[in-house]
Amino acid sequence: MPSVEANRGQWDRGYGWPEGGDEWSLGWGGPDAQWHWSLRPRVQRFLPAPSILEIAPGYGRWTKYLLRYCNRYVGVDLAARGIEACRRRFAEAEHAEFHVNDGRSLAMVNDRSIDFAFSFDSLVHVEEDVIGSYLNELARVFTADGVGFIHHSNLAACSPVPRAMRLALRIAERVLGRETPGFDHWRAATMSGERLEKLSASAGLTCIGQEVVNWLGGRLIDCISLVTPRGSRWERPNVVVHNPYFMAEAASIARAAHIHQDPAALPTWPAGGATSQRLGSLSRIGSLPIGPWGFSIVGPWPSRHRR
Repeated sequence: MPSVEANRGQWDRGYGWPEGGDEWSLGWGGPDAQWHWSLRPRVQRFLPAPSILEIAPGYGRWTKYLLRYCNRYVGVDLAARGIEACRRRFAEAEHAEFHVNDGRSLAMVNDRSIDFAFSFDSLVHVEEDVIGSYLNELARVFTADGVGFIHHSNLAACSPVPRAMRLALRIAERVLGRETPGFDHWRAATMSGERLEKLSASAGLTCIGQEVVNWLGGRLIDCISLVTPRGSRWERPNVVVHNPYFMAEAASIARAAHIHQDPAALPTWPAGGATSQRLGSLSRIGSLPIGPWGFSIVGPWPSRHRR
């Protein structure tokens, strides 16, 4: 169960940030491809927005895109290292401000001042007490029609991975000579889509949409939730969709990026023919064209090269 202190230790001191966070977008063909073909279509109806809050921006992987859509941007992170990096990286963005927080509150954000809140690939690592605290804070800082796009863990809704598979993973790690994030990818064990809906209601917010997705494998361990104040123009009954094709979408985007992106920013796998692409610790998606048909399969096999 990742605690606030464990997260601060990991992202402030433990993790090396080799590519400033862009390494986490490798499976999509890079952050540009992931933003324009995966994230932006999911948030475009809420943008532009006068004021945007980003919770846990890290080194600014998504900040550089969000800055284009607002008159005022506020980035808040518990890791001082990331905030310092963002202040350097976006020093010329006069409408942006960055703050270190305690990992659960937004004391530096004024009441009724935020039109759109965004957090992706960060809050999956925090438990329900932290999510509940942030939702209470969002209820305070949202404008009447504010809306939040929150990516969080759904691990509490998933069945545990059988012991035999976990043992097989440990053996594979020893054979490959490297550690992996395991099957749970350091997800919060107490969070789920259903739990977020209840926490939102307790905070005075309404959950209006939830996309339950797989992440670097086949299990639906993540959820992307939309929340808004009661009575806002976005309010509606919650719509829940289970999307087991999220990582297949990522693989498709990465393939298309070979044509539509700067080649210098692309991974090194071939653009056509029979190939496979890494999706997770032991998962890869393989494709093979046979005549007029194309076949894809996701399998739990490791790459043989060492990172």
